[in-house]
Amino acid sequence: MLYKINIYKKKIWNKFAFAIPRHYLIILVFLFIFFFNEKLACQEKNIINIKEKKSNLELKKKIDPIQFEKIKFEKIDQIQFEGISKEEINEILYLWELTNHPTTDSSDFLESFKIFIKNYFNIKGYRDILLYLKIKNQSQSKIKLIISINKGKLMTIKNISFEGNNFFSEKQLNKMKPHYKMSYPSYEEYKKKIIMEYKKNGFKKFKISSEEFKKINSKYYSLNLKFIEGNQYKFSKLSFNGNKNFNDEILKKKLALNLKEGDFYNLIEIKNSIQRIVDFYLNKGYAFYKISIFESEKEDNLIDVIIIIEENEKITINKVNIIGNNQVKDEIIFRELTTIPGNFFSKKEIEKSITNLKNLNLFSNVQMQMQIVPNYKKNTLDLNFVVSENRNSELKFKGNFQGKDLLGEISLNINNFSLLNCFHPKNFKIIPYGDNQKVLLDFTIGKKLKKYNVSFIHPNLTDSSSMKFNFFYKNELPKPKESHDINFRNLENNDNYKINKFKSTIELNKKINENNNLLFNINYINKNKIYKDKTLSFSEKRNLYKDWNSQLIFNHNSISPDIIFPQKGGYVNINSFLEFPKSLKKFQTNKFEYFKFQMKSFWYKKIFKKLISKIGYEFGGLHNSNKNDDFKQFYMGGTSFQKENLNKKNFIPLRGYYEPNKLYGVISPKNGGSFYEKILTELRYLIFDKNYLKLWILNFFEAGNIFDSYKNFNPFKLKRSIGTGIRCFLNNIGLLEFDLTYRLDKTLDNVKPNWKVNFAIGNELEF
Repeated sequence: MLYKINIYKKKIWNKFAFAIPRHYLIILVFLFIFFFNEKLACQEKNIINIKEKKSNLELKKKIDPIQFEKIKFEKIDQIQFEGISKEEINEILYLWELTNHPTTDSSDFLESFKIFIKNYFNIKGYRDILLYLKIKNQSQSKIKLIISINKGKLMTIKNISFEGNNFFSEKQLNKMKPHYKMSYPSYEEYKKKIIMEYKKNGFKKFKISSEEFKKINSKYYSLNLKFIEGNQYKFSKLSFNGNKNFNDEILKKKLALNLKEGDFYNLIEIKNSIQRIVDFYLNKGYAFYKISIFESEKEDNLIDVIIIIEENEKITINKVNIIGNNQVKDEIIFRELTTIPGNFFSKKEIEKSITNLKNLNLFSNVQMQMQIVPNYKKNTLDLNFVVSENRNSELKFKGNFQGKDLLGEISLNINNFSLLNCFHPKNFKIIPYGDNQKVLLDFTIGKKLKKYNVSFIHPNLTDSSSMKFNFFYKNELPKPKESHDINFRNLENNDNYKINKFKSTIELNKKINENNNLLFNINYINKNKIYKDKTLSFSEKRNLYKDWNSQLIFNHNSISPDIIFPQKGGYVNINSFLEFPKSLKKFQTNKFEYFKFQMKSFWYKKIFKKLISKIGYEFGGLHNSNKNDDFKQFYMGGTSFQKENLNKKNFIPLRGYYEPNKLYGVISPKNGGSFYEKILTELRYLIFDKNYLKLWILNFFEAGNIFDSYKNFNPFKLKRSIGTGIRCFLNNIGLLEFDLTYRLDKTLDNVKPNWKVNFAIGNELEF
């Protein structure tokens, strides 16, 4: 606007400069500008319709007001923002309502609102802010204010200087920085860290008195921080007041405070310890307790701490209500709750109930709301668990080519299925829901390949057990290529065959307790293959394979905090596999055709903060009636697995040695072995730990061996190796491994001790 006015003034001056006296000309120009501005202001009237929003945030910083033309004011009905996000718009309006600034019909509104917006973005770290205001008449009665905002770049702080720091040196304060160059959000975290470090060292009245930012160039700012440290206080003693049901000794044990008399006064440590007292009272039923801290300052900057407790009465749970469940039956939910009417209130049990409900995977609301309805007269309360149900079904379609064959894949996953409702006409629907059962249907249909897989899972057969049925059928027609391989072990590699395969499984899973689990399954396999044999003049030959087997598995898992880098606890897996004879005649002579037993255990212990020890032991034995079938034998050596060489389930890795092969012996005999033993010790040190990345180094000693029979089994005759390595776990990629290993013993084919390097990407985590 000003630019246009200046041009117009110049044209008038050029035309009348010599025809009119100068002082008259100046007066005329002044009157014209005044009239022009008044007319413009009258045409651009405004409205604001500010939404009611509230927040607890306060804006404390002030900036120089932005100069702009005065506008003859009427009430603004609407405000339109441009250049910023919806969240920022909502927060600006939110905060404006709290600050009691001038209303939209005030002449000071625009200037105050501009300053307010710039101040809002200054606090968030934006310093080069440009604001453009436009007033638009929508009608005679409606006026809109359009605000265009260009935030500019987020401030980056390069240099920081300090004043008033006596306890921490400038070098120590700079070491606390997360990065040499900090963005403004990182600076806010850095500032909190400085305050916390001072508070931990007894400066309970410490504060940052001023922050002065200076622009170095278009990219970077410098910052000067001024401190007021105050006195350094020391801890004297702690006592309790008001506790009637628990004496001081019990509460001090629960408090577990690390401060001793004469230590620097650390209010942060005290508050963290008091949370243990809070949890203790909540778990004992005192839902309406009150705890406060009183600090008594003494001579020589000593502080006594008194924890004042108002216990009130123990609270009993009156009712437990579930709100929001429309299709999940109440009994499914109540089965997972450990908060029962008549029991005392317990924070621990409430958290456990919420975790159990989340683990059902029936509810989309991960952060479930809990409403407490108290009754102070009866000392009872009602608990309301508010849930939001997930989608119950998911249908997927997919198409792909396998050679020249077009395959169509259909997948249907049904959660919260109810088999019982199928037999009740009143409750019957196209897909009946309610009992938290799961049905999985996977169909692959093509010209030469058809696969059907159906699973039914009942996760709550009893309070702690589940059941699963699985049926699989495959029909595959001949491929164009010919093959002369008639070895049944390599049926899947034969290119010229047609095959029918049926497999069914019944599985029972029993949860013994939080850490222990028992699984039992029975499997039936019927495989019929017809292939052409060139040696028999291309006549068809049929190979029928039937197998009955069962498996019993015991699992113990007390590892924490996670399986990526365990720091304490243990893992034990005991697995027994039994294959029955193919016919009743064989059953009379041999009780079983194939039997396998394996035990695997790992134990972890923290030595220092980031140094962890790991000890592992493995043992396995098997009996195989078919002596010619070396596919079911144990093999040991190396760290990778080759499918064409052996059965993956019977592969036992051992670092430093080469991978086993059925053609020659490395550690295992050429045709595998029947017994094996392996021991492992590791020292792990965690270098880097973030949500997206874990990095650690390790030193290890391993020893193991394979034996062809129990008669030759010798637990002390082991092949040994030592080494060092590094591990990196990245989200969405998996585990990266690098080991440098030295094998200490000769192999069966007389390969001498030597170094071996191993590198692997994406291996499964094995604790």
